[in-house]
Amino acid sequence: MAKKIVRIAFFLAIVWIVSAAVLSTHVRAQEAAAGSGATMGATPMLNVKVLVGLVIESIVFSVVGLIILLIGYKIFDAVTPYHLNHEIAEDNNTAAGVAIAGLLIALGLIVSAAISG
Repeated sequence: MAKKIVRIAFFLAIVWIVSAAVLSTHVRAQEAAAGSGATMGATPMLNVKVLVGLVIESIVFSVVGLIILLIGYKIFDAVTPYHLNHEIAEDNNTAAGVAIAGLLIALGLIVSAAISG
């Protein structure tokens, strides 16, 4: 069951990355066409080189962000007096789950702000 959830989450993340890259390319092409006074047919709506660059950039930043989140989780697990995986999975400790959720959200916000500039 856990492997299925991970596969679905990975698939959704890839779909989101590609769709965000495509939509941002469309907006840039429309802004360029509107700014130059040209007709919509004069500017290509989809530049494959730009799309591939955006997808690769998004994947690299996603991997770097996930590695930083994993390192933050491992550091938090090391400084707590109990083993977090055991507390959450076997003992069903809700407080430990909420603490991890808060940690991951906080680290995600920090990493997102750092990556976006």
